[in-house]
Amino acid sequence: MEKRTRSGNAPDRLALWTGRLFAPPVLPVAAGCALSWRAALLAWGITAAGCAALGVTVIALGVRRGWWSDWELSRRAERPVPLACATAGALVVWLACWWLGAPRELLVPASLAPLGGAAFLVCTRRGKVSLHTSAAAGGVALLSFEMSGWCAVIGVPLLALIGWSRVRLGAHTAPQVWAGCSLGAGLTAVVLWLAG
Repeated sequence: MEKRTRSGNAPDRLALWTGRLFAPPVLPVAAGCALSWRAALLAWGITAAGCAALGVTVIALGVRRGWWSDWELSRRAERPVPLACATAGALVVWLACWWLGAPRELLVPASLAPLGGAAFLVCTRRGKVSLHTSAAAGGVALLSFEMSGWCAVIGVPLLALIGWSRVRLGAHTAPQVWAGCSLGAGLTAVVLWLAG
């Protein structure tokens, strides 16, 4: 599958900007910040956003130094190292927040970052699942379960747009997009259900 990165037509530009605006950390971090704001614990949300920025910085450094071909880690062979680093970083941050006494209502959703990273590492050994749709589906599911089912009214069409953009750009096949959605939403649902 050949990935399209530049085109003059409107659908390709829409797909490209959708992928950029809803890169993997965006919706989960927004969901975490919304939950921390709702619980009047904004400092924990700012911490989560800072950790996501650190992960983006690592990817940017890798792209700049030529370790990875692009921001989206579109080559499957390039994914294990940055995913392992992101997973380890998310676990360290979660452990630090737990040790510092972060409240349970934020620790449970925050556990999705290292668990999701680990799940992605396993999936990457078998195929190329969409990081964009997995992260977006996880963020939408988190907001829908924890805040309001109405979040799904906005979230599901947004997920469809993100999935379409990944297929349109040639970054993923439709089954890879569906697999990403299933992984993100499914993992979020299971973790929240187990946490009660």
